[in-house]
Amino acid sequence: MKKKSSMLTFGLLAICYAASAQDSAQVSQLNTFVVTATKFAKKQSETGKVLTVITSQQLAQSAGRTVADVLNEQAGIVINGAGSNPGKNRELYFRGATSQYTPILMDGIPVADATGLTGSAIDLRLLPVDMVERIEILRGTQSTMYGADAIAGVVNIITKKGGDKPVSAYGDLVWGSNRSLKGSLGLRGQQDNVDYNVNFTHYETDGISEAAAPDTLKDPQFDRDGIKQNAFMANVGIQATEHLKLRPFLFYSDYKSLYDGGPFVDALKNNNKSNLIHTGIRGDYDLNGKGQVHGNFAYQKITRRDESAWGVTDLDGRSYFGELYGNYDITDWFQALAGVEYRKSEMFDTTFRNPYGIRDQYNTSPYAALFIRNLHGFSLELGGRYTMHSKYGNNFTYTINPSYLVSDKLKIFASIASGFKAPTLTALYSIWGSEDLKPEHATSYEAGAQAFLLNDKLNLRAVVFKRDMKDVIAFIPATNKYVNFNQQHDKGLEVEAAIQPAKGLNVRLTYAYVDGKVTTQNVPGKDTTYNNLVRRPNHTGTLNIGYQVTKHLFVSSTLRHTGSRYDQYYPPFPQPMEVVQLEAYTLLDAYVEYRFSPKANIFFNANNITNNKKYWEIYGYSVLGFNMAAGVSFSL
Repeated sequence: MKKKSSMLTFGLLAICYAASAQDSAQVSQLNTFVVTATKFAKKQSETGKVLTVITSQQLAQSAGRTVADVLNEQAGIVINGAGSNPGKNRELYFRGATSQYTPILMDGIPVADATGLTGSAIDLRLLPVDMVERIEILRGTQSTMYGADAIAGVVNIITKKGGDKPVSAYGDLVWGSNRSLKGSLGLRGQQDNVDYNVNFTHYETDGISEAAAPDTLKDPQFDRDGIKQNAFMANVGIQATEHLKLRPFLFYSDYKSLYDGGPFVDALKNNNKSNLIHTGIRGDYDLNGKGQVHGNFAYQKITRRDESAWGVTDLDGRSYFGELYGNYDITDWFQALAGVEYRKSEMFDTTFRNPYGIRDQYNTSPYAALFIRNLHGFSLELGGRYTMHSKYGNNFTYTINPSYLVSDKLKIFASIASGFKAPTLTALYSIWGSEDLKPEHATSYEAGAQAFLLNDKLNLRAVVFKRDMKDVIAFIPATNKYVNFNQQHDKGLEVEAAIQPAKGLNVRLTYAYVDGKVTTQNVPGKDTTYNNLVRRPNHTGTLNIGYQVTKHLFVSSTLRHTGSRYDQYYPPFPQPMEVVQLEAYTLLDAYVEYRFSPKANIFFNANNITNNKKYWEIYGYSVLGFNMAAGVSFSL
């Protein structure tokens, strides 16, 4: 371990030395505008929020990959299952928290899963990367701006919109390992006061066996567990008046997948069918350049059907989202935002409790924030949200987020924020649930600095955080029940560096440390404290090097390290649960792209180049080993 750390430190110093010997190349992002931090366009220099942007160029240079693959390279994020069979569920761990604490947004609107099987977070397998323009990742508790689930952070997926001419086409065709095939085709354009974007994506693969074969089997004949997916997206922007723009949208995705019976257990008949409809309308009204009024409405429906040796499970979850808010520039340095949000979740179920019919919960949440914008370098956000919940009454959350721009080379920032999260419908009403569950409450603290060094060729950011939670809800497999723990305490560190040592050469390094413990009272009056970050490593890091070799040729390579962690293994009944130590592993990926015209290119993507199969992502489940994808993409 010390040897690996020394090599990483030496590599970083060598890169910095190389950077100091080159001509200046700007990498500063402080003047770029983002929308996720404050729900309206704001320069990164004017907010203390910790935000990472995955640009359209980075996504274009990730052809043949998935949204989960791209997120898995970000500091503080671990996508458990990213290296497993393509049909295996992807669990997002953000700063040590499970996916239920990180809402996924599409263009600022939450894409929820009311079935609760993923803790209300959307299934990442339903989101193809072909439809994405960029991704903004907001770190830390954001319940004031984004509601109950935003305890660990927020991932906002900005979809592609209309082009700059009446009609243009774009798409790709990709072939890969395990008989994989993906194709996408889109049309986008703008004519007069209307712009549009329409896209269809199909993906299928035979995959590998989801379950790993036990060592005791000499000639295992585990079958492949494949997946087929179709996705369609359409959005239309209508400039109805000089000040009013409307954008109706529709997103549909479905997949069919095979899955196995558990760790080390093959199954021939287990299958799942899932689909998502996400539709609604967004409206923006301009207040003569002084601010905007925004209105959002969305409806989502997710249906799931699982067939296995245990029987058939049918789930139908529906979510409703409505929001009206406005931002206004009171002075050049003082801004305000106020709004109100309504959410409702329903679950229709004919499986659990034979049947229990429709279960629902809803809340109305007014919220407001005041912003000081770059007043002699000082910026501040003060915000609060008052959530009126149908089951859990009234709850208040707040945000205090100061930052100071020491110069155009250094920004320091800090934040204190609180969060509130109600139990999901599954946790409350399923056969595994309990209507006595209490809601979760969180308080988060973070501080850090962002600096631009070596003539702006090095962009360096470091953040420390601490998150305290009460009444954490967890599913306990030993009892097959959801329960409340007393307290959860997580802490960590994130370091990100972007370096341009030479023209055309970009280097990105990330490192994240996270540790977490839960305190629960197993015996009245006596606390028991233990680490409960199952499948979540203390240490993760990535090194990505991209080089524009010529005008036409681009190459990149990514080295990703995942530290040791532990898993919980449940062998066949009646054997007790076992705690299994999972060793650290390092994977190497590469990407090559040749652009033979401004409108078309070919690419090759190789993952796990060393064909490392001697590691576990999830104990008892297979990993892909070496796999590749090659294809062509175009824009006409």
